Amino acid sequence: MSRHRARESALQTLFQLEMNDLEQEQAVQYTQTVLTETVGERSVNMTYFRKLVSGVLSYKVYIDGILNRYSQEWEVSRMPGVDRCVLRIALYELLFEEDLPVAVVIDEAVSLCKAYGTERSSKFVNGVLSGLLDELPQLRAHRLQTP
Repeated sequence: MSRHRARESALQTLFQLEMNDLEQEQAVQYTQTVLTETVGERSVNMTYFRKLVSGVLSYKVYIDGILNRYSQEWEVSRMPGVDRCVLRIALYELLFEEDLPVAVVIDEAVSLCKAYGTERSSKFVNGVLSGLLDELPQLRAHRLQTP
């Protein structure tokens, strides 16, 4: 079971939710159906996929607030959709999946940008994520106070 594919699927689902008028569960079910028919359900860590989508959506306001602070004059609402979704996934992982090495989270985010974003996406996402690393312990501590 691949966490990389789970992230990739979460990216596709979150992007789909932004572009279409769908409910969360409807988008998740659609993605799961496509995955089952194309790569097989065993190729993707479905539990982690669902956790990422649910977590990003649950903490979106908090995550976007942090991204607005660290994206250097790029409001989240103005970012390209893929960059925005990749950053949300990566920041969710950095804040709530503390067992994952920071370097892995950033590397995965950059990899997703190279596959799905623009030619500038990977540098932008790497810069934003690297810029908040010094304050990551404080951001993690503060998240405990966030609903």
